[in-house]
Amino acid sequence: MHIFNLKLLTANIKAQEEFYTKVFNFPLLESSTEKLEFQVGSSRLTFLQALVFETGPYHFAFNIPENHFDEATEWIRQYVPLIPDATGIDTFYSESWDAHMLYFYDPAGNIVELIARHTLPSTSQQAFSRESILCVSEIGIATDDVKAEVVLIVERSKISVYRGAGSENFSALGDENGLFVVVKQGRIWFPETGKAANPLPITVITKGASEQIVWQFA
Repeated sequence: MHIFNLKLLTANIKAQEEFYTKVFNFPLLESSTEKLEFQVGSSRLTFLQALVFETGPYHFAFNIPENHFDEATEWIRQYVPLIPDATGIDTFYSESWDAHMLYFYDPAGNIVELIARHTLPSTSQQAFSRESILCVSEIGIATDDVKAEVVLIVERSKISVYRGAGSENFSALGDENGLFVVVKQGRIWFPETGKAANPLPITVITKGASEQIVWQFA
């Protein structure tokens, strides 16, 4: 599954523009008082001005080349502190997903992840830089009934559960290129952020081999 466009709300478009321009230098496709849109590798990331926004944060992830995690870690530390777990560790490895990941906050308090997926052919011979970001690869979706949400997503598309059967609290759907991470409302976002997952307005446009789907979550 490819996330072609991820659209999120923000209370401060200007702060988001300054951050994503300074840190990542993503190509700016549109900038106004109401809408901000970047090209992020093969995806688009859009922020829309919210009139009222008190229920955040969002959680989303960017794929990076699978052999550049250490370089990416040193690079991002120049701009933002990483989010540690309770033991103080701030970089992580998932054995079940065979992936390395790190997390940080953007100015809106969103939990942003860089993830190097070793099951995805993405090795790069170039030195890591802002241009190394491959795509938007995850969006977190909170719901009061994870299993029911999973059924709705599967019924609408050919997306399947990723690496396991999932549970009543967590299930990922899609593949290494794009995932819906469906979690139980109130679940604390990893790693030890203290931030609860809440249903938020989200629009995702996904592209498969032969179809494009617009998803609306709230």
